[in-house]
Amino acid sequence: MLLRDVSELRRRDRLLLSKDATIREIHHRVKNNLQTVSALLRLQARRIEDPGASAALNEAVRRIASIALVHETLSSSRDSSVDFDDVLDNLVSHALELSPRMGELHIERTGTIGSLEPRIATPLALVVTELIHNALEHGLAEEGSALGIHATLNGRDMAVTISDDGVGFPDGFDIATSPNLGLQIVRTLTENELRGELQLITDDQQTRATLTFPV
Repeated sequence: MLLRDVSELRRRDRLLLSKDATIREIHHRVKNNLQTVSALLRLQARRIEDPGASAALNEAVRRIASIALVHETLSSSRDSSVDFDDVLDNLVSHALELSPRMGELHIERTGTIGSLEPRIATPLALVVTELIHNALEHGLAEEGSALGIHATLNGRDMAVTISDDGVGFPDGFDIATSPNLGLQIVRTLTENELRGELQLITDDQQTRATLTFPV
């Protein structure tokens, strides 16, 4: 008869389970706190008579919601990574709900992004949110009907392209000098957090914003 003491192994298993549960609970609480902040900002926006200030607060609410989605995904997952395709589905749904032309738009999605580390998923969620809203609010505000979201993996680099067939960028547009806060956020997060590159291209058929970053 061979006897083996597995008490230490069981203890380690219990510690791992407890640690995983604690981490998920932290993400859940972060999500709830972000939702509370969003609710406070929405209340403040309703009390402000200046339309510009109210719009700025609502923009902040939208950006906070993108971060909350990442934490919500982590709080319901047993993995330490984020299934970003699920996050992206929610981001697109929320963005379309704010568009007055929702019933006129056609959404095309190709490729998958897969699981990402939280340090990549959080800034990526913000960048993708800004690019989608920029396409809906400017490119597709009055004309066009196609919004495309395409993901491709080339070696260790992921490329995500947001495209639309709307009005396109104005002549002489330069993201480095653009006063658009959303695009400045995109540029900063792309360069500093994702260590990637952003290309903005407009031609006769569509406008494309392509984000390339290492995974």
